[in-house]
Amino acid sequence: MKIITVGGATQDIFFSYEGADIMTIDKKGALQSFMLFESGEKVEIDSIQYYTGGGATNTAASFKRLGLEAGCFCSIGNDAAGQAITTALTNEGVDIGLVTTNPHHSTGISAIINTIRGDRTIFAYRGANAHLIPNPKLFDELKTTQLLYITSLSKQSATMLPELVLVARKNKVSVAINPGTSQLAHDTQNLKKSLTHIDTLILNSSEARTFMTALVQTDEEYKSSLKSSTEKHPCSLNEPNRDPYLMQYPLCNKSYYFSMPKFFKEVLKMGPSIVVVTNGANGVYVATPSAVYFHPSIKVNVMSAVGAGDAFGSCFTASLQLGYSIPDALRNGVVNSASVLEHIGAKEGLLTHENLKARVRAIPSTLLQSMPL
Repeated sequence: MKIITVGGATQDIFFSYEGADIMTIDKKGALQSFMLFESGEKVEIDSIQYYTGGGATNTAASFKRLGLEAGCFCSIGNDAAGQAITTALTNEGVDIGLVTTNPHHSTGISAIINTIRGDRTIFAYRGANAHLIPNPKLFDELKTTQLLYITSLSKQSATMLPELVLVARKNKVSVAINPGTSQLAHDTQNLKKSLTHIDTLILNSSEARTFMTALVQTDEEYKSSLKSSTEKHPCSLNEPNRDPYLMQYPLCNKSYYFSMPKFFKEVLKMGPSIVVVTNGANGVYVATPSAVYFHPSIKVNVMSAVGAGDAFGSCFTASLQLGYSIPDALRNGVVNSASVLEHIGAKEGLLTHENLKARVRAIPSTLLQSMPL
């Protein structure tokens, strides 16, 4: 089975710092946390570590460890960071034939500040990632591909999405996408149109808020679908332990709020047969036209959350390709993501198929819940 991943490739530089102050603010029904540094302060970090990251390389490595053939379509610069990325992919056994070198832009860099409790702030330089464009070799490879997995596409790169998914559909390739915030907020209509040719959409709860709010602001069809929050609304602020609480309390963003069942129904009508919303430490929701499945997150010692979403999405979709049911694929994704949370570096905790099966056997099947949509 062959899978091609598309999207970002970065060098990830982790700064560990235990002294950061965290401030939480209630902003119109949504709790937001901020990492605080004093202006003019010289911050002495505790350690610095270098890894490779980016959605396309993280998911390609994950697919390969699960025993699937994987190739990575991404863009790097002609520099040491780009060489580190190709070396890491080669060591994982990922096909780098579709990795392109941009002579005018350097490799993307993510500078990540990790705190003692697992919080992180990321400073992202897109570099070559913003200039990824499709080529005939990619389209030729799609003729013999079973799954196209698309991660966040930056700036100019996002414009290739409609053509890419159309070519995949013509070649009967399954398509999964985990778009970035900029696509959801600023390239909303292109994404909406592309969903006609996409089988699986994967977002986190913050991205779901962003997408639905952007639809309301740019699409007349949805202006009457979501309610304005000019009146007081019952947002999900103080019920984090009542799972699956997102099915009971509205999600809020800016001047709008909406229910999770409403979100699932609207997005499923756009084309996907499966819509996933991850909610960090509170679990994962998977919706089909007939049912919603929920699995709580597994409690682990969190070292870093970087790469956890890629670990879940790649493992979930790989499991479906391997013939697992949706509930079992959901369990697999949650377990793989939990393993990555226990490590620094987006690829360090990725599981092999055998290790995954062993860990899943230790998880009570009763944790999974299902409900009609």
